Amino acid sequence: MQNVLSRVRNPALRQGLIFGIILGIILLAISFISTSVIVTLALIFLAAFIAGMRASQETGRITTGTLAGLWTGLIGIFIPSIIAAILVLINIDAYRNSLQTAADKQHAHITYTNSMVLTGLLINVLFLIVLGVLPGVIGGALGGNISRRRTQLPPVEEYHEAIIEPPSEPQTEETPSESQTEEPPSETSSEEPSSSTQQVE
Repeated sequence: MQNVLSRVRNPALRQGLIFGIILGIILLAISFISTSVIVTLALIFLAAFIAGMRASQETGRITTGTLAGLWTGLIGIFIPSIIAAILVLINIDAYRNSLQTAADKQHAHITYTNSMVLTGLLINVLFLIVLGVLPGVIGGALGGNISRRRTQLPPVEEYHEAIIEPPSEPQTEETPSESQTEEPPSETSSEEPSSSTQQVE
């Protein structure tokens, strides 16, 4: 699976997929033990924070970390939500009967139908997705901010190297000096005929 995800060029999407799938598996396992909202939010925040740090290390931008956290929270909460929805759809009659018996015990004059169950299920899934995206965005932004500060040092070194580069100007200054050194022999050569003419006179 890592080889497949490594082909994704977008660092935010790549880290979001990696940590989102890991988070989704953990949340799915925890859902059979406990359904604490605080534990779920804490795990989403932690996974998004790490994903945001790793994504921003590649680009040095907070937005990359924020997007990685968004993808982590979205994918992480989508996996257990969609599996729970599939289980409800498979056992929709039993689920409707359990809701009806709970309503009858509370003396609520409600008659549950399959359409009501599906509508409630859809609202539940949308609520869980929103609940997962918010801590994901916050955790990704914080992780991206911390990682961005660490990745600001390399560009400064490259800028210093660019300043040291231009030693090409002294070479252009040397060329006229060479021409000046070559000019005196021409003057001496012009003086030699004059001296010879003087001797002939």
